[in-house]
Amino acid sequence: MTPRTQTLASLFSVAMAAMLLGALVTSQLQRPQAAEARPTAAFATTQEGAARPGVTLDTFRDIAKRETAGVVNVNTSKVVNRQRFRDFFGDDMMERFFGPNDRGGGQERQTQRSLGSGFVIDKAGYILTNRHVVEGADQISVSFPNSKNYPAKLVGRDARTDVALLKIEPKEPLTVLDMADSDQVEVGEWVMAIGNPFGLGNSVTVGVVSFKGRDLPLGVQGTTVEMIQTDAAINPGNSGGPLLNTRGQVIGINTLIITDGGARQSAGVGFSVPINVAKELLPQLREKGRVIRGWLGVRIQGLNEELAKTYGLKEAKGAVISEVTAGSPAEKAGLKAEDVIVTADGRPIRDNGDLSRYIASQTPGKTVKLDVLRNGQEKSFSVSLGTFKDDTAEEESTGARRGKLGMTLRDLTPAMAERLELPRGAKGALVWEVEAGEPAEEAGLQRGDVIVSVNGTAVQSVEDFEKAVEAARPDGAARLRVLSSTGSSVGYRIVVLRFQK
Repeated sequence: MTPRTQTLASLFSVAMAAMLLGALVTSQLQRPQAAEARPTAAFATTQEGAARPGVTLDTFRDIAKRETAGVVNVNTSKVVNRQRFRDFFGDDMMERFFGPNDRGGGQERQTQRSLGSGFVIDKAGYILTNRHVVEGADQISVSFPNSKNYPAKLVGRDARTDVALLKIEPKEPLTVLDMADSDQVEVGEWVMAIGNPFGLGNSVTVGVVSFKGRDLPLGVQGTTVEMIQTDAAINPGNSGGPLLNTRGQVIGINTLIITDGGARQSAGVGFSVPINVAKELLPQLREKGRVIRGWLGVRIQGLNEELAKTYGLKEAKGAVISEVTAGSPAEKAGLKAEDVIVTADGRPIRDNGDLSRYIASQTPGKTVKLDVLRNGQEKSFSVSLGTFKDDTAEEESTGARRGKLGMTLRDLTPAMAERLELPRGAKGALVWEVEAGEPAEEAGLQRGDVIVSVNGTAVQSVEDFEKAVEAARPDGAARLRVLSSTGSSVGYRIVVLRFQK
């Protein structure tokens, strides 16, 4: 080959390489016309497990345009007492126990407002949000990005998962967000959060799934939820908003953040309740307003390698019973402290959270077979589950009393008495909250008071109080003996509680 021919061949090779490179770059940057033209309905019919659509320069822009219309700002208001306990007691002991005193105890009323987020899941006007966004609210309303506002009704709430269901009566078609299968979520995939940070109005942030199955306590009695962790910015006001995948489907409800110190702002560590958790609750929330779960009646903990060895286990898997509740289904079935539950209905138990979630997913009355390791031997027990009692159930069971008397009561436990610096052995009904303008406040009852008698009849529990009040109701009023701690001293006083007719 002559030098001239070699030169021409080299130039031709360079030209071909440049053309191929240009074609490749063009194909990567070209906007996918099919994705732009696909209607929202197409996302709803996408089969889980199918290949995920590639993330393009327009993916999140298109999701924001399409789904933001279905995300609402949740506005709540409630009447609270203005006075703080430290003004009366001279220290913050009561506040440390009960939390910031924004309910009860003062003589001046003011309206407290708060903001959160939510999203439409049904064209009839059902909206999902967090329980803590609407808890205790006297009034709830939602506003859409198009400035339409609607009063909202609280249909149901769940203390264990921090999920709440609202209902509005829409006057126009709504944008309904499709819910994905959150079990299919993978660490590292792109996500978008939409919400109402700091009350600014609908905003979007983008990030990835940082972790899947982060076991965090959300509800009562130490129960946990396996959360989706993300670095998409979540700030105060985002609570209740959706976390979306690249199809524009909801994979979680943005719920909480972890920050360093007192700064209440995103540090890139946010958590969402998996949408599958909420989907399981929806039928009961719509029909009953709360979730009824199975109850075993044990206190359990996970295994570490050191503890597993003491049981002769090769792997640290299972749930150790540290305490059995007296009279519980577990006690009746014969379970004992230090038993290790290794399977439930043939399903391997990884840890205590795994067992809690499985039992909670079963209905009361169902018989569950548990395989247990006791003293090096395997045993099987059949347990007929009871009903799990959470904060929501407590509030609903006392709802009529709260409406008439304006206070929330709890049985005084030894631990509560110690933290409130009350005498050892003190018993009674602890005043947990007082509502402004109601009979309890008018009687002078305050948060932290302990009702020890009604008309001379001893009160050792909320149930005792309710029975005594019902007996006194025909008289229109009752005499209460109350134990109070002022932080520096403890004493009794007598007040008169008048009943509303």
